[in-house]
Amino acid sequence: MRLLPAMPLLLLALLALGGCNRPSYETPVKAYQTFHRAVQRGDEKTAYAVLSQPTQEALKARAQAAADASGGAVKADPVAFFFANVPPPADVTEVSLSSEEGDVAKVTVVSSNGKSQVRMVREPAGWKIDLTQSLQQP
Repeated sequence: MRLLPAMPLLLLALLALGGCNRPSYETPVKAYQTFHRAVQRGDEKTAYAVLSQPTQEALKARAQAAADASGGAVKADPVAFFFANVPPPADVTEVSLSSEEGDVAKVTVVSSNGKSQVRMVREPAGWKIDLTQSLQQP
């Protein structure tokens, strides 16, 4: 089989397009943007995947505690627990990198609610949102 001269370029373009729907965790800013878009769309599975492992573990523990306290009336579902306790996302107008040192970064998020800092951590799968400190507060 003889390849046309443009065939390698076409294959590269198709591969690039195929990856467009995948979440991007390659930078702290892209990871946060992936999270925000997922929350806006109601895609809880994708949004939850952008949370760091320690954050997910803390949410699992809280969901289990809520299930135990309810006598089983509430399911121990950390994804549902998280999204039941998160307000609808504000209109984000800007996400920028504030700092990055090794595997920890902070992004500044500017929205209709004001400006905030979000802690990000690099894990083997890429950059993730780390809420462990805020989850430790009573």
